[in-house]
Amino acid sequence: MTKPRARYALLVGLLALFGVAAIAAQPAPLGLIIEPQPDPMAASIWTDRSSYTIGENVTIFFNVSQPAYVYIYDIQPDGIVRLIFPNAYSQNNYVSAGTHSLPDGLYKFTVAPPTGTEKLQIIASPLSLGLEQPFAEPFPMVGPNPDAATEDIHAHIMGITPEPDYVTAWTSFVITGYYYTPPTPTPPTPSPTPPPSYYPPNPFYPTPPFYGFPGGSWYWDGSEWQYGVPPSGWYWYWGPDGHWHFRIRICFGCES
Repeated sequence: MTKPRARYALLVGLLALFGVAAIAAQPAPLGLIIEPQPDPMAASIWTDRSSYTIGENVTIFFNVSQPAYVYIYDIQPDGIVRLIFPNAYSQNNYVSAGTHSLPDGLYKFTVAPPTGTEKLQIIASPLSLGLEQPFAEPFPMVGPNPDAATEDIHAHIMGITPEPDYVTAWTSFVITGYYYTPPTPTPPTPSPTPPPSYYPPNPFYPTPPFYGFPGGSWYWDGSEWQYGVPPSGWYWYWGPDGHWHFRIRICFGCES
């Protein structure tokens, strides 16, 4: 059956002001689980980018040196800890040795506010540690803060493997803010066709001081403009080309 799409907000990242060298020089932050003694198994976790803007999608990669049960936690900037693998859409967390990527189904990890530091922690063990959660939500909350989550995780692990038989690793990335989409340039508005001159070269026959319309004619009766064609004399005709045209009407024997 096709799984529904889900969008999960990965919320935080490293500050962009710190470079890779500066990050490498700092001790790893306290994670959810204290590092156990060295073990033949090895695990690592990383993302496809070191920084993201809100709305972009994140791909998570992890590697285990031997077949293992894998658990990945998301530590949000507000302290909430969520189990993002296994999840409601990808519940089989026993993986083969090698490199794997998430999401591995019809869901996405999409960056959402607020900005800040996003931490991801992987725990891998040849034994099932019993850390799976009821999937009442796609990515269940483990605790309201890292301390509460650590207590719950320790209780599960110690009940199954009192002697540490797991490895853990962490990573983080930067969320710099909203993605800026430059506005679409607005094409320039074409300049309107300049109106015809109100005063042609012959000042004795000025054009009407207003726009005409195709087929319209105006003439000057000596005191004001009149619409139409005079019985005899000059007048202006507004042609289909959008210009005034000077015309003269001569009528012999017309009644005044």
